[in-house]
Amino acid sequence: MVSEPVEDMPYTAPPPPPPPQQPATPATAAQPDQLTLKFRDMNGFSIDFKLKPVTKLGKAMTAFSARMEKDPKELRFLSEGRRVLPEQTPLDLDLEDGDEIDVHMEQIGGHMI
Repeated sequence: MVSEPVEDMPYTAPPPPPPPQQPATPATAAQPDQLTLKFRDMNGFSIDFKLKPVTKLGKAMTAFSARMEKDPKELRFLSEGRRVLPEQTPLDLDLEDGDEIDVHMEQIGGHMI
């Protein structure tokens, strides 16, 4: 078996370095890591929650209900007059840092005269 001398072997250039990582897209860069949302009831009791934009609001709703010693089903959560559901996220509702969620007691029934 005959081998070629090293000097006669063709030169191959090393592979180019990988391109530098692209910076985050503007849409991603504009989103903060955490938002502070204020949950406030009609009596003035309020709690601030720090949440990620993709965290379901049900976690904060349950914690607020526990602090008030109420069943979460007895409370209604509203953002700008719209009902907030536990499976929604701040991103779904376009909430920003410092926004407030109003908490009301559920009212059932009524009486016609």
